[in-house]
Order: sequence, then C-alpha cells, then structure tokens
Amino acid sequence: PYEARFLRAFYYFELAKRYKNVPLIIEPLSSETVNSLSPTSFDNLINFIVTECDDVSAHLLSTYEGFSGAETGRATKGAALALKARALLYAASPLHNTTGDVNKWIDAAKASKAIIDEFASTYSPLPSYANAVNQLNSKETIFERRPASQVRTFEEANTAVGFIGGNTGTCPTQNLVDSYEMQANGLGINEEGSGYDPANPYEGRDPRLAATVLYNGSTWKTLPVEVWNGGLNGPPKPHTTKTGYYLKKYLKENISLDPVNPGTDYHYWIIFRYAEVLLNYAEAMNEAYGPEVTGTAPLDNMTALDAVNIVRARASMPDFPTGMTKDAFRTKLRNERRVELAFEDHRFWDVRRWKIADTT
Repeated sequence: PYEARFLRAFYYFELAKRYKNVPLIIEPLSSETVNSLSPTSFDNLINFIVTECDDVSAHLLSTYEGFSGAETGRATKGAALALKARALLYAASPLHNTTGDVNKWIDAAKASKAIIDEFASTYSPLPSYANAVNQLNSKETIFERRPASQVRTFEEANTAVGFIGGNTGTCPTQNLVDSYEMQANGLGINEEGSGYDPANPYEGRDPRLAATVLYNGSTWKTLPVEVWNGGLNGPPKPHTTKTGYYLKKYLKENISLDPVNPGTDYHYWIIFRYAEVLLNYAEAMNEAYGPEVTGTAPLDNMTALDAVNIVRARASMPDFPTGMTKDAFRTKLRNERRVELAFEDHRFWDVRRWKIADTT
C-alpha cells in the first residue's frame, strides 16, 4: 500500500506539473460525483504530495536488495523523499512562487538535505558519468523505469543513418552543444579567455558532451561519425540529422541492429538520481541564502557551492568559482543542470518553472 501511495503521489505531481490545478481524488467516486468535481489548487496538491511522501517514507524500505529475490526497481524511502524534494522545488520556483516567498526555497532545501544526510553513503560517491544512466547497479540511481524485457526499440529509433539499422531520431541541437564549458577552466565557450577553438570545436570540452552527443569525429561502433555532405552519416542520404548531431546518451552501443543477427538488451530510464538531488539543493540554497552561506540546521554544513561542486567533480570539471553573486551563480547553475541532466526530461520543465522560455 505504501508503494501504491507513492505512485499516486508521483502521478499527481506529474499532473500538477503539466496542468497546475487538477481534481484531487483520494476516495472512490460514483458517476454522479465525478461530474461535480472541481480542481484543487496547485499549493494544495503539493501539500498532499508532501504529506503522502512523509507518511510513506516512514514505511518504505531503503533497499530491496536481498528481499524476495532482490526485487530492485521498486519504490524506496529514497524515492519518496526525492519526489518530495522535487515537488517543493517546483513550488518554490517563479512559476508558482509568485510572491518570492523565501520560506518555500528553505523548505525545498531542507527536503533535499534530508536525502543527503541520510543517504549520502547509499547514492554516492557518484560513479562515472558514462554509468550514471542505463545501468542496473548505478550507485546514484534512486528510482527508475524498467521495460519488462530486453529490447532494441530505442536504438532502432535513434541510431544514426549510415550505421546498420539506423533511422536517426532525436538530434541534439547546437545551443545544447554550446552549453558545454571548457574543461580546463570551466568557462563557457563564448567567455573571454576560455580557450575555445572554433576550428576544433569539440576539443577540451566538458567530458559530458562526448558522453551525451555524437558529433563529427566521434566514434560509434568502431566507425567515425561523419555528418558532412557525402559523409557516412550526412546528406545526401535521406533522414540524416538536421542539426549536425546525433544522440548518444541512453543508446546501448552493444546492441546490434543487423537484421541477420539483431541484438537486444535491458534499458533503465532514470526518474530520480542523486546528482539531481544535489542540484536541487544547490538551487534552493542559492535562492534562500546565496552561493556560499549556510542556514540553520540541517542547512548549516553545506552551501549551494559545496553541493554543485560534488557534481562537477564527478564530471572532472573545475569547481564553480568562489565569490559569485546570487544572480551569477543562478545562471551558471542553470547551465550545469542543463548539461548534467540532458535528455532526462528536465529542461522543458525547468525553463517553464523558471519562466525563461521566452529567452531560451
């Protein structure tokens, strides 16, 4: 029953995220009462979700390893707390926090900090970024969706034209690629002194770029990616990328699309992982206190800067600089979130809750 209540709260968050106010139904309904329902306010929906997460987290197991045949993939205490933290972050964001109530940011920070304090050893140290997604035993995975069987449908839909079985599909855009900073100094490619070389645009970049995007000169299935006119993966072949890039993240290179000997494998789609919790905490703390200021317990031993630098270290990227203003930190953190969580179903909702879609 506690897993079921977690899922109900999860889906109510998905509804509220999309539609804001929706009817809150927690009792069986007759056909007559269905037609008389009224929407519940967003704040009341969030309160319901938070209350449910608090309640069920006291009963859910922290892990199902070794339980009834290692039934991993089920809702855990960590999953319930992660849902609570995400819901409170959205409630604190400009789209919904129209008065700028700082207490909502403090509540969001405390919800993320509860996970950090209790589960840091469970979900960290963070594994390599290449193993952050699509890995059954990734240490940072909190909750994920699993197909019931081994498949190759994602590879069939997204492998580049030019490779056996490739049909193209989701193609990363130039503005996403441009958001990956330089590894040596952490500067954006358009910042003075970054060292970015337009003639070698992918050299010296944040390693997460190569783990997420296939660009010209990348290697896939032992072959170089060629997106130029006449290249292996470029025009005039039909259905080649219109952006110059192909997707790499979540694709499993070991799956053969050869119709004579096709392969399959399991896929694991991230819903919550620990890096998001750290980024949620960094965002909430910055909005509440600034980049390098702590609050009262339990927010008294980790700053926004501390949290984001844990994520940066895993990516082999330099720390955020000290002495940043709240506004400068916010801008850089939003870019960090875009890069770290690319193709994990965050960016659209982030620019929406931040109300910056008109400029991005």
